[in-house]
Amino acid sequence: MKTPAEQAAFSALAALIDGVVWRADPGTGRNTFVSDKVTPMLGYTREQWTGSPHFWEALLHPEDRERVLAQLQEGSRQEKPYSIDYRLRHADGHYLWLRDLITPVFEEGQLSAVGGVTLNVTAQKLAEARLRSARDRFERVFAASPVGMVLTGMHNGRVIECNDALLEMHGCTRDELIGSTNDSMNPWVDLADREALIARTREGAVRDFETRLVHFPTGEARDVLISTEQLDLEGEEVLLMLVQDISDRKRADEALKASESRFRALVQNSSDLLTVVNRGGYLKYASPSMGTILGYDSEGLLGQNVLEFMHPDDHAEIQGAFAAAVLGGSGATARQTSRFRQADGEYRWLEWVATNHVDHPQVQGVVMNSRDVSERKASERALEESRRTFEVLFESSPDSIMLVDFSGDMPIVNCNEAAASMKGYTREELIGQSTYVTLPNGQELLANPAANEAFRERVRAAGRVRFEAEHMRKDGSVFPVDIHIALLRIEGREMMLSIERDISERRAADAALKASQERLLSSEKLAGLGRLTAGLAHEINTPLAATMNELHEASRLVTEYRDSVGNPQVTDDDHREIAAELAGVVEAATRNTTRIGDFIRKMRSHTRDTVSGRQAFDAVKGVGDTLAMLAHEARAAKVDLLFEQPREGVTLTGEPGRFTQVVTNLVVNAIHACTPGCSVTVRFAEQAGRPVMEVEDNGSGIPPEVLPRIFEPMFTTKDVGKGTGLGLSIIHDIITGHFGAEINVRTELGRGTTFEVVFPAAAAQTAAAQIHVAS
Repeated sequence: MKTPAEQAAFSALAALIDGVVWRADPGTGRNTFVSDKVTPMLGYTREQWTGSPHFWEALLHPEDRERVLAQLQEGSRQEKPYSIDYRLRHADGHYLWLRDLITPVFEEGQLSAVGGVTLNVTAQKLAEARLRSARDRFERVFAASPVGMVLTGMHNGRVIECNDALLEMHGCTRDELIGSTNDSMNPWVDLADREALIARTREGAVRDFETRLVHFPTGEARDVLISTEQLDLEGEEVLLMLVQDISDRKRADEALKASESRFRALVQNSSDLLTVVNRGGYLKYASPSMGTILGYDSEGLLGQNVLEFMHPDDHAEIQGAFAAAVLGGSGATARQTSRFRQADGEYRWLEWVATNHVDHPQVQGVVMNSRDVSERKASERALEESRRTFEVLFESSPDSIMLVDFSGDMPIVNCNEAAASMKGYTREELIGQSTYVTLPNGQELLANPAANEAFRERVRAAGRVRFEAEHMRKDGSVFPVDIHIALLRIEGREMMLSIERDISERRAADAALKASQERLLSSEKLAGLGRLTAGLAHEINTPLAATMNELHEASRLVTEYRDSVGNPQVTDDDHREIAAELAGVVEAATRNTTRIGDFIRKMRSHTRDTVSGRQAFDAVKGVGDTLAMLAHEARAAKVDLLFEQPREGVTLTGEPGRFTQVVTNLVVNAIHACTPGCSVTVRFAEQAGRPVMEVEDNGSGIPPEVLPRIFEPMFTTKDVGKGTGLGLSIIHDIITGHFGAEINVRTELGRGTTFEVVFPAAAAQTAAAQIHVAS
């Protein structure tokens, strides 16, 4: 155990570390120490972090939890430090990437503690992800681009890397081209063009430099457009070139020019949007429907890049499709559906087909025929979202979900992993089997067509059915399930959707809760019985002592009578006088023993087991018997105990013992709230046809700050050892749960408190007649 000075020094040292210093007990899963930086880093207070077991574990990202706990278990077996990266939920709900540098502490070969430092590595993780994404994206674009790409040395033209499109353009293999120089394998028709291109590149990036390159197998010169960037690759000056073959386009130019007039005549009145863009994507022509579909003036857009009017998220796909059309040569087409921005800023979905007419002399560009498909896309998107939502719900649901053919033996058509796991099968094993395989009496049901048809008719009649049943796992074990069934029709087939939940734990919890409640009720009743013990001796000893005196006097009179027999001095009148005295004494003794018998009867009624079954009982008699039991406690406290007995009976339904427990608790609490000279009154009344029992005292009253908590379990204002805090909580549960009644409280400091219990059944009108029970 550290001294306060050592602890302060340790905390000061921890504050110097750019991370959260912590220590945990592996046995309880509770954090025993955490530095102050837990709040600025994670948003939690030190008290939250150390306040409950497994607090840290509950904050782990669901996708990381299993892995992290397994790594912790493995690391705890090693007597050396280790680290774990994972995601943890911040107090505001977002997740951070953290790195725990963990040191296990062993004492005598046993793991006694775990400590470490938690670092925020979110920025590093995000940077790494962006870098990987950028590198992967570049590699994919480089490899798959239909545009030829090549890295060459600036000075000797040594080919460092190229993509397949460039190899196809030159008609050679990768092994032939990679590593070659202009001296060994010159691809330039005119090498001076390369020198001019390099000179321009040194001044800045070059776009669409037109030249000719060699197709090696045929020796044919191919017209190309080259765009370049100068790079520094590990200290070497490198030229990145993007090469587009425009040979076919040039050959098509003349044919395109010849058909230009006819083309314009066809497109001017088309409902589709027809545009022509050059190979760089700049608009050369837009049909009048540009205004109808997107709201722009056709002439005002000429010369602008079409990407400026397309959604940024679609640019990569658009450029890929457009490049396929351009590089595919004359007549090559590409189809795409993209979002176009309207003049009002909103986007519409247009399906477009790009056709390469760059070489056509009358067109000299790529013709794009676009049709508005916004409504169709909205429908498709809604359908796809619905399908994905269903798939996620189906696969991720913790409940068992099965789709069953409702005909024949009702085979299982599909199920999720939860269904197979719950029943002890794999999905492959379960699908195709009759759903009856999961029932303990499945074979009997399969052999009874009448029972099967009765079940079908029940489901058909209701459409949706919910019930609880017993299911059987593959290993033969039986477990309870809660089942929801819905009847569906899919592609003309009658199908049953069955959603099932294993309720074994719930049933066990219900049983445990019921047993716990019964124990609490019994313990509270015993506590009430203990409060009556002091009065028990008084109520029995007083009449018992009187009876003993009367029996002693009776014995004396019997002796006197016997001795007088035969005595000539004793007359018949004397005998009659002795007999009369003896009869009086016996009668007095009888009254006292009857009083003891009545008290014992009331005692038995009060202590009877509360679990006696629901029945109709006389509530007035129950109150009277209970108050008789509590009279001594009231006398000891010098408090008047009054019962305003109604003229007509009050009948309630429930367990009489529970009603006795309610009266006992409310009256004893009222007595305890009183000072000598005060009174406690019990009465019956009626409220809108409902019987009402009131327990009123003129004692101290309940403070406003205490009143909202009086029915909370374990809450008490009494001194230690003088109250469990369970009484009013249990009474509240009995009143609301068992009797279905309501309990209300009216109180005023210094004036007293009234507890009002409003029962659900109607009762007769009552008229109060005050009976003094104890003084």
